[in-house]
Amino acid sequence: MKSSLLFERLSIRGVRNLTALELEPASRLNVIVGDNGQGKTSVLEALYLVATTKSFRAERLGTLIQAGTEQASVSAVVREGGMRREQRTVLGPRSRVVRLDGKAPKSLAGYATRTPVVVFSPADLELVSGGASGRRRLLDRVALYLDPPGTDARLRYEHALRSRQRVLEERGPGARELDAFEEVMAEDGARFALARERAADGVRERLGATFARLAAPELTVRSSYVAGGTVERDLFRQRLAAARAADTRRGAATFGPQRDELELVIDGRPARSHASQGQQRLLTLALKLTELDCIREARGAHPVLLLDDVSSELDPERTLAVHELLMSTQSQVFVTTTRADLFPERPREGSERADFRLTAGALSGALRGV
Repeated sequence: MKSSLLFERLSIRGVRNLTALELEPASRLNVIVGDNGQGKTSVLEALYLVATTKSFRAERLGTLIQAGTEQASVSAVVREGGMRREQRTVLGPRSRVVRLDGKAPKSLAGYATRTPVVVFSPADLELVSGGASGRRRLLDRVALYLDPPGTDARLRYEHALRSRQRVLEERGPGARELDAFEEVMAEDGARFALARERAADGVRERLGATFARLAAPELTVRSSYVAGGTVERDLFRQRLAAARAADTRRGAATFGPQRDELELVIDGRPARSHASQGQQRLLTLALKLTELDCIREARGAHPVLLLDDVSSELDPERTLAVHELLMSTQSQVFVTTTRADLFPERPREGSERADFRLTAGALSGALRGV
């Protein structure tokens, strides 16, 4: 039995173009309507920030702070099962303060996994059309919940990877320190590779069925994991030693999980080069819903789902399929759109919905329905 996970209240101050907002979301579907540039995406960004301490659309958190203000803050009351907690993130120009029930958490990673959130935004189309790095990050988000020790190994591996490359560039392939760095890389790289493999298995097992619920029935999709490293420690170390000269010339390690790939195939052809814009959007959404399913199983709770402009470039039939899927999930969902008619009210027993309208960063209307 998976526990429910809900944002019950949200308070936003000083975030991008938003005025001071207070929201009481519905427990199932929350539709945020407004024209482009009114702040819809910023509301989702605030939710993501208070849950993870990060932004899904900016590397520098300082860019979230509204011009003319000294700080941005987001507070939320989250209910999980029968328990409530308060989470708060405050951003300054060079600072980030995080509190859980008024206290500093033991670690940011521990805080970020308390309230799992999965987000879809138009930029995520790079998951299908772009390079492998975005797909690797998706696997790492799944692995964070599925195999936490593997995530710890990733951090140690990446540190040793950078150190080894620096030694290669400064002292060459014969430097004595390389043995020590490669021992760490072999130990933690093999463990990290195992976590990636487990995450890829979880995605592969679920992606086809999820995509089938969204796409036309004649379309099929599959994923396959192509490892850039190995889960065998001794072989890992041997391959690193053999690649020293090549890695020196290329300025990057040519062996290891940093070269992993998650290949996506639609109707027997590479999705990256053959999928249409609409198919890319559906496949990206299917990947995100698959990520949600993997995290739900590992975490034992239903993650919150944030969907930014999900209906763009979809025909009415596919938009309806997306809506039906959203109504069937047990997750709390927040979806933004410029067209409220794309998500018609469809009351169902046991479901709850709220509609919000944003104008110039302000909440100009809110309707709740069951």
